[in-house]
This record gives sequence, structure tokens and C-alpha cells, in this order.
Amino acid sequence: MKKGRSNPNQMQIDFLAAYRRMLVSLGNPDNLPVNEGLFMRMTDQWEATRAIPKNLLFQKSPVEAVVFRLQKTDERLQFPDEFIAGEIRGEQGLTGFSAKFREQGWVILPAELSAMYKNLFLTILAASVGLDHLYPVRKELLAEAERVALAAMLPEMEVRKFFGLRLTRFPDSFRSEVANYFNMPFDYVLKRANHLGMVSEQVIEEANAQAIRSTILRRPQSSRAA
Repeated sequence: MKKGRSNPNQMQIDFLAAYRRMLVSLGNPDNLPVNEGLFMRMTDQWEATRAIPKNLLFQKSPVEAVVFRLQKTDERLQFPDEFIAGEIRGEQGLTGFSAKFREQGWVILPAELSAMYKNLFLTILAASVGLDHLYPVRKELLAEAERVALAAMLPEMEVRKFFGLRLTRFPDSFRSEVANYFNMPFDYVLKRANHLGMVSEQVIEEANAQAIRSTILRRPQSSRAA
């Protein structure tokens, strides 16, 4: 029986696969192949040259400050000594991800995100790297990373100023006030209030339905030229 020839390129791919793992991929399942493909391209290049591919418009992110703040909030977090973190512009379909490669933590985001979402997602993805050793299931890892990130970004006393009365309905004016005060999307502030026991899961479901109805009602009518 003939032995098949070994493919050096395939051996290299298999070798690297043991050292790189996608942790959290933001967005929906359709975005996962884009995020994974970019991660593979970047780590292949890093393995060969210790540099980010030159065709990527890459800008470093201030992840060290985020890690420092997270460590002060939760002692369970274990971060690698080295982080590759940054934003990439013009990569179609990129939504953002966290990953591990060898002994490094990786956090990559699209540069097109608004500052509000950029800071939030950077914190969530960094938290997922620190929690990786405790949560091998991706869905559970993302949920806990969100909880830890929001705890670091939204102090309980500040959240109680808005949700201490156990509100059940949230008019647009209230949503806007809360989002502007915390510089964070309202639905994430609402999640933090839920984590603290200030609002129930049922209230969150009703608030999400309310937001969808409000968006539909505000949808502009198409106007015709006279």
C-alpha cells in the first residue's frame, strides 16, 4: 500500500491551527467566515514576518488601559503578556473578533465603528480574552464577557440613578438621555441594569419590542418631487 506524499504547506497549516483559536466573533453567523479568514491571514503573516500584512489599513488600539480597568473589576481575568489589538479599515464584512494565537491575545475591530461602539466592543472582546480559561463555550464566553465589561464601564451607583425606580417602560427621550449620559447604546445600559437586578428579563423583552415598534413608526416616508 502506497504512502501518500506529505504536503509541507498542509503540515504548516495544521501546526498553526493548534495555536490559533477564535474566541468571540461579533455580528451574525454570516460574519464568522470573514472574521476567521482575516485572522488566519494576519496570523500567517505574523508567523512569517512578525508584522501585520501591509495591505491592511491597521491602527493600534489602546487595549492596555482597557485591560488595566478590567483587572481592577474582576480578579478572575487572566491576560496574556502580549496583545495584538487594533482597527482595520475597508475590510468588507469585518465585524470584530477576539482570538488567541500562541501566547498572544488578539482583538480586531472595524475602524468604521462609531466611538461609542468602538470602546464598548473593545472592552467586551478584551474581557473575553481574559475569561477564556474559564468559559470554553463561545456563547457562554460572550455572555460573561459582556457582563464583566459592562460592570467595568457602568458603575452601579450611576446606573441606579436611572433605574432605581424599577421602570417598566422607556420612552425615546429617556433612552436618549441614558445613552448620552453613559456614551453607550441604551440596550447595553439596560443589560447592565438587568445584571444588577434592577430590571427583569421580561422588561428587557418588552423594551426591545418597543424599540422595534418605535423604529418602524419613525421610518421616513418616501417623498416625490413635484
